[in-house]
Amino acid sequence: MGGRHPEVTRRGVQRQPPGQVQVESAEGGDADHEGELVDRHEPRLEAGVADGEHVNQAWAVNVGTTTIVSNVAEATVRIEPDADFDCTDILGKVFDDRNGNGVEDESEPGLPGVRVVTVAGDLITTDREGRYHVTCPMIANADRGSNFILKLDTRTLPTGYRMTTENPETVRLTRGKFVKLNFGAALLRVVRLDVQDAVFKGDDLAPDYLAKVNTLIETLEGQPSVLRISYIARGEDGKLVRDRIAGLKALIERKWGEKTRRCRLIIETEESR
Repeated sequence: MGGRHPEVTRRGVQRQPPGQVQVESAEGGDADHEGELVDRHEPRLEAGVADGEHVNQAWAVNVGTTTIVSNVAEATVRIEPDADFDCTDILGKVFDDRNGNGVEDESEPGLPGVRVVTVAGDLITTDREGRYHVTCPMIANADRGSNFILKLDTRTLPTGYRMTTENPETVRLTRGKFVKLNFGAALLRVVRLDVQDAVFKGDDLAPDYLAKVNTLIETLEGQPSVLRISYIARGEDGKLVRDRIAGLKALIERKWGEKTRRCRLIIETEESR
């Protein structure tokens, strides 16, 4: 039997499939079939490598016959996101939307003590300036980013306040960048509209009451408002009641949309028996 050869360093040449290395030559001599040659190589990871586990393989090849003449060495490399560079932070504010336009204006203050909730159940409370900060809620997808949902707990708003922005809200997270998400709420005037079977003809509003809807629209134009439609049922079928409420709401929304200059209007509906 031949003796052991000293350890040598080799350079591998990459070939397909990715992650496999072919060793073509060695510095310091060759090993015969009775000897042993130890090869050490170190994988080099470049930018753009995806997270997860990657298997690295190496073997010796007879370049004359292109046959493998050694065992196949295998090692697993795990790539994990870095919290300092790959995280996304969410910065935001819950503001008093005094003009009801859904946008934070310069003179509008924040609302303290309001709670924001993540889908994972994390609770974040705004500071005295209405600001909040969600630290690294998730590691976004490296290639296309990820959606993240936040919801404001309306029970923690000051009494009488209603949302003037979308709630819950979805934001797009990108690795290594922060994103801003504000919520608006305002103390709006509440206008109550009580209706019952007599004002309808079938599913639709009776013609005699259409003029009153136009008067209602004029009343709502003055300032941001909440219109609460309450249907007082007297034994009508449940589906009929729901269809009537939906039809009246759609009619008001259509007429409101025809106004070129309009303030914020939130429509709430309820059924009472």
